[in-house]
Amino acid sequence: MIRRIDPIGRIAYGALCIAGMSALAVPLLLVAGPIAGLIYAIDGDGPKGIAVALLAVAFAVFAAGLFFGIFYIAWPLASDWITEWPGYATGFAVGGGGLALMALLVFVGPLPLYAAVIAPLAATFAVGFGIAGKLAGLGAPAARPRVRARALRRR
Repeated sequence: MIRRIDPIGRIAYGALCIAGMSALAVPLLLVAGPIAGLIYAIDGDGPKGIAVALLAVAFAVFAAGLFFGIFYIAWPLASDWITEWPGYATGFAVGGGGLALMALLVFVGPLPLYAAVIAPLAATFAVGFGIAGKLAGLGAPAARPRVRARALRRR
């Protein structure tokens, strides 16, 4: 059982949560962007529809590149515990939460656009950094009294 995670492993897991966030953004952008472009085109604004669809595809390509870049750099720095399924599942779950927070802040939040993008990225990294040592199989073992083997005296 691993008792603690080094800071490099925690930083790497926080970065991997951001990578999970960008990986989840790819299919959303590839589906929602062309549908929004089609809606604009049906509404009679063809050039705007084409621009929306192309920008969504461009952002999806950027998000895929960001995923592969971060994953390539951070995955070797993470400890062996990341190769177990709870590490992957938790990273994608934290990334999904960060992506939902980003969508909320971008579309209905009171923040300017740059802050609505930076704040969820920072929050996702901070949560990933914080929970890196709390995944299954990590942490201090359950408190058990230590029993010493006693040598029995023969009389």
